[in-house]
Amino acid sequence: MIMLFGGTTEGRQAAGLLDRLGVHYLYSTKAASTGFVMTHGQSRSGPLNDMTMVALLAERKIRLVIDAAHPFAIGLHRTIARASGTLGLPVIRFERDYRIDPDLLDPARVRYAGSFAAAIALLTIMNPRLVLASTGVQTIEMLRPYWNSREMMVRILDTERSYGIARSAGFPPERLLRMTPSGSQDEEEATIRTFGIDCLLCKENGTSGFLPVKLAAARSCGTAVVIVRRPDLPAMFRTLTSTVALQQAVMEARGEQ
Repeated sequence: MIMLFGGTTEGRQAAGLLDRLGVHYLYSTKAASTGFVMTHGQSRSGPLNDMTMVALLAERKIRLVIDAAHPFAIGLHRTIARASGTLGLPVIRFERDYRIDPDLLDPARVRYAGSFAAAIALLTIMNPRLVLASTGVQTIEMLRPYWNSREMMVRILDTERSYGIARSAGFPPERLLRMTPSGSQDEEEATIRTFGIDCLLCKENGTSGFLPVKLAAARSCGTAVVIVRRPDLPAMFRTLTSTVALQQAVMEARGEQ
């Protein structure tokens, strides 16, 4: 059996491939999410630590681990590396597309930060009137040093779970933008212009996270952008970026050519 960590577009793509290949797998996410049809997969949800992940991998007789989780799920990536290393299991990182048109990365407007702390320091120097953070509800606590004293809106998914997390963190409800992004540049531009956003804070989350769309909208509106770079992956991971390569790796793991 294969262990597939998902909760992302890439997770569903990998699941679809495994279903087409007739390979049994366990699809794992941190939180329960809207289900999708799996013909050869089983689903589970809930956080795992080193001990519980080792136990799960051993109990299910996992032979291959595929990490298709969010690139910023740092804790999960590290837990996968330690647990898989303990059991001597290979790990494939099914990675998303991070390519961006260089024309969208005008250094006069777009800057990178190596961490959220670095992003806060950079924003403090830039001193924009109003920042829109589209970095997800889980980053609200990390951004507290900024929004405690400066103007910031945070876009979160329009779900009660996300709203509850934001309110538990004490973030001002009037500064929450509850919406599920469609990936439309027109929608992004309308949001920037409606609220008078003069700086976007984004993650380096690739095409799946609509980063190129956000950058195009920001360019059209003349808006500054700060991008938090994605964290490095564990060295033991074998990174693949296409379903063709993933299929070949799965077949190799099953002893097929």
